[in-house]
Amino acid sequence: MSDPRLSPLATRSLGPPTEAAQSQARAPETRRALKTPRDRRAFTLVELLIAMLIGLVVVAGLYNLFTTQTKQFLYQDLQMEMHQNGRLAADVLGRTARVAGFGTAGSVTGVLGWDGSAGDEEVSLPAIISYDASGSNGSDAITLVSMDPGLTMATNAAQPPVCDTSELSFDASFQDNAERLAQLDVGELIMCVDYTTVGTFNSYLWPIAAVDSSTGQVLVTPAVHDDYINRCAQMGNLPMVLVCSRAEVATFYIDADDTDGIGAGSPAHPVLMMDLDFESPDEDDIPVVDHIEDLQIEYCVSSGPGNTDCSDSANWRNGLTVTDVNSVYMVRFTLVVRSSRQDPQRLHPGAPLSVANNAPAATPDNYFRQALTTEVTVRNLRMQALINPTDTVAEGTIVP
Repeated sequence: MSDPRLSPLATRSLGPPTEAAQSQARAPETRRALKTPRDRRAFTLVELLIAMLIGLVVVAGLYNLFTTQTKQFLYQDLQMEMHQNGRLAADVLGRTARVAGFGTAGSVTGVLGWDGSAGDEEVSLPAIISYDASGSNGSDAITLVSMDPGLTMATNAAQPPVCDTSELSFDASFQDNAERLAQLDVGELIMCVDYTTVGTFNSYLWPIAAVDSSTGQVLVTPAVHDDYINRCAQMGNLPMVLVCSRAEVATFYIDADDTDGIGAGSPAHPVLMMDLDFESPDEDDIPVVDHIEDLQIEYCVSSGPGNTDCSDSANWRNGLTVTDVNSVYMVRFTLVVRSSRQDPQRLHPGAPLSVANNAPAATPDNYFRQALTTEVTVRNLRMQALINPTDTVAEGTIVP
């Protein structure tokens, strides 16, 4: 009898098991392993609580970081806003003060004037007028007079003006005079200065009635005021040639009063304002910079020849007297800039700042504040003071 192991069928069954056979053999064992209680269990309550606690700690940390960064961003934003407002206000005041007195000979005769307490056209208009503590919150104000240095033109010597002139003639074909004349408007003021008189010079102011830039003719309202008539009579007549330009009479003040119904300012929103027609406060005044809470102005005045040391506090004054106009060497502007919003967390107490001779009540109000001081040399006025005799300037109130 043959050995069954040698049959072809037996020979094939003795080979290695196939992959399907191996998988079928392992299936029951796998199913039994997956059904054990140990492999089917979930997270315990303790594990969930620990995971939640860790998550809460992470979320709390992120929230604290977010709120801290938000507060810091708000603080930096308010600081930057105050810094920009302060620099803009100081720049406008500084530029105007630097040119103050240009073409004025210390004072100007003609239309407009100042007698120390109210506008009086029968007296001369000083190049600088101070108003100490004239604002509703104790802030100062200042008027600065000059001619526009970018529009200066000489009158036509072939048509010299006279004291009662109603017309100023310019050569429209000379250089860019026609373009400069085109920038003059009816209702503005034209200022002319006499540089021809040896040892002194005089300035005159007329309202513009009409302008013809093609012919070079500027019609003006004749000056009939005492200061002009007396000065022109003293000189004998107007000179053959005058140097003229648009007059700039700028008054700066703080509007923090909303009871008068004029201007953009209020106690909650103080504004630095600029008036250009010597009538302020008025509806046509221009808001310059928001959130300027206080403006204090001091003047370095020479007390005599050789005594012009502005580093000496004794030479600084809060206002000008009738003899100071040609003795002003420097002007110091101190600005208090307030944030546009209160500290939202109410952590910063905040209170109005005391600067110069203004000491408001230090009542906490949660606003941020910065104080900025700039000093300006009045170069044109200093130069002209060496030539022209002392004229009149006084301390007073803003013209109503």
